[in-house]
Formats: sequence, C-alpha cells, structure tokens
Amino acid sequence: MTLADSLSINPLPASEAGLRCYELIGSVDAHSAPSLSQLRGVESNIRVKLDFVKVERVNSMGLSLLLKLFEEWEKRGIKIEVENPNRMVAMLFKITGLGRFLTSDVKLPSERGGGAQPAVVSAVRAAAKPAEAAPAGGKLNFVASLQVGAQLSGWYLLNTYLQRRLQQPIHFEQLPAGRELGQEVVDLLFAKPFEACAMMQKRGFIPLLRPVGEADEVVIVMRADDPRALADLPEAQAVTASQGSFVYVLGRFLCDENGLDSSRFQQHFAGNEIKALQMLLKQQADVLFMLKKTYYGLSGLTRGNTRVVDESDTQFAFHLLCIDPAIAAQKDGITQTFLNMAEDDQGRQILKDIQLEGWCVPQEGELGMLMRLYERYSE
Repeated sequence: MTLADSLSINPLPASEAGLRCYELIGSVDAHSAPSLSQLRGVESNIRVKLDFVKVERVNSMGLSLLLKLFEEWEKRGIKIEVENPNRMVAMLFKITGLGRFLTSDVKLPSERGGGAQPAVVSAVRAAAKPAEAAPAGGKLNFVASLQVGAQLSGWYLLNTYLQRRLQQPIHFEQLPAGRELGQEVVDLLFAKPFEACAMMQKRGFIPLLRPVGEADEVVIVMRADDPRALADLPEAQAVTASQGSFVYVLGRFLCDENGLDSSRFQQHFAGNEIKALQMLLKQQADVLFMLKKTYYGLSGLTRGNTRVVDESDTQFAFHLLCIDPAIAAQKDGITQTFLNMAEDDQGRQILKDIQLEGWCVPQEGELGMLMRLYERYSE
C-alpha cells in the first residue's frame, strides 16, 4: 500500500436489510479522501457499520475527512456505527466529540467551554481585527514556546538566520513556561497547540507552518519507587504544568481509557513541567502528565527516578508558527524563508539544533480539528 492509497475499504456481508458494512484497512489521513469518496454513494436512510479493526492510525486530517463524511450521511438520515477501533483511535473520537459514533460506551472527561460549536479557521480569520500595515523594515517581535529547553540556543541562531534573510531586525524571546500571552506586541509566534489556538481565536493570528513529523504527545509518569499501578489510583493526586493545555486534556483521556474517572482526581497545576516533575518526585503528587518530548529529553538520572505507565500516540496536535494579522503582507516571505531552511547548510544545522526535521504548511482540515478540540476544552 503506497502513501497515496494509505486506506483501502472493502464491503462486508450484511446480516440484515437496510444495513451496509465496510472494513477499513490502513491509515485514515490526508491521503484517504479518494478511498472515503467511495462511501458517499450509499443509499439514504440506512444504517452503515464501519469496522476499524484493521485501521492502524487516524490523524487529525483523517478525522476531518471522516467528520465531513459523517455529517453528509447524517443529513441523509444514515445511522453510523464505528466498531473495533484501537485504543488511540477510540480516544481521538471521544476527544473530538465523535464518540457518539462508537458502538462501545463513551466516558468523557468534563468539558469546559459549554460545548461550544467548533469554529472553522476561516471564520476565525474573518473575525480578526483589520490588519494594520507594519512599517517597512520595522522591528519584529518573535516569541517561542520551546518543546525542549535544550533548543534555546538554536532558536537564537534561528533568529539571526531570519534577520539576515528577511533583512529586518527581529527581537527573540522565549515564552516562559506558565506565562500566558496578553496584549503585548507579538508579530511572529511559535506556540503550543492551545496557545496558538487562543491567539488565532482572540487576536486573529494566522497559522503559517507546523514542524514536519512532529506531534504533541503525553506521557503519564509515576515515581520509580511507587509500586502501585495506574489502575490502583482511583482518586490520584495528579500534576501537570497548566490546565489550559493539550497535555492536560490528553492526560485525562489516557487515564479514563485505563478505566479510571479523571474527574475524581485532585488536579494540581505547577506552572511549568519542571516544577510539575519536582512535585511528583517530592511525593506531592501520584501521577504526572508531561509532554513526551520533554520527558525523553530529561537526563537519564532524572528519568531513572520515574517510570512511564502510559503514553499517547495520537498524531493529532502540534506546535504552530503563526503571525499577527498586522504583518500579513509579509506572510509569503516569512513562510518561504522557513520552508527554505532545509535547502542550505546553515538552515539544516539550525533545524538540527532546534530538534526539528523541517517545516510544512498545515492543512485546513487539521487546523479545524485542532480548533474544535480547543473550543471544547479551553476556558
């Protein structure tokens, strides 16, 4: 099976009239549109059962394609049942509000935000404040939320690289862990998933790029000297960096998928991941939700005092590079400069220093699914 046909769909025998059954095989992703289009022609007012037992992965773009198909079907009176998804696929369905299509019982962590309807990215952009032209050659402010602290020197090198290629002064600063962006001037932003969504929604920021092959995943960590299993902690003391984060949402879902009720946890928010880790090691918490990349970037000695009891593999959320709409006129130049980094020796070295493979343009569908998740769980 090639990348272009990562999904195949086979009809299965149906046990009753008015039922159509299909087996999905492979991965549901951006390349699945041609395969899924085969299903658009099913009759109205019937029941469709989709067997996911041979589906290896569903990413955010795949979920977007499935959502569009399911919405079309529902308008035509088609009842949809998804059965036998693996644990991560089932969790993604539940996280994004598609759990109603699963045949198994669905238990969701409590949602903040009153069940707001998902916003499409175009609507966010349309509601943005009118762009004000930035002075030609004016100084830009570049702020980044780093995935790993060891990347910091590489980001300063990246800033110098950008100044030379854009021929424009740029001031770079790291967004301290736990600090939220207010009304300060930010022109160029590399942010965590929910941080980026907040700036897109509240200030009309325009998403440009995402890291290639990078997704924000979570690990659930316990102390190495704690003999209990995760299932032994029905009312755990849980700690994470901040409540308004994808890590917190995904960590809770992982716990729920282990048969726990995360709403019964005593939640603590330390402000940043290192403080959260310290709380765990000082026995002020039983479990820690942490960004997977941060955890595996810790020293071997630190990791030796902990153990991973579960981790996600959703390929759903990602950091985003965004710009303020006030500098929208520079969008193409900034985008191309980042995309071209993989084409020259200096750019490739900087990518290595910031631990990224490169940059790519996010697809509208995966941005829409990320915003959908943000609006379901953000305050």
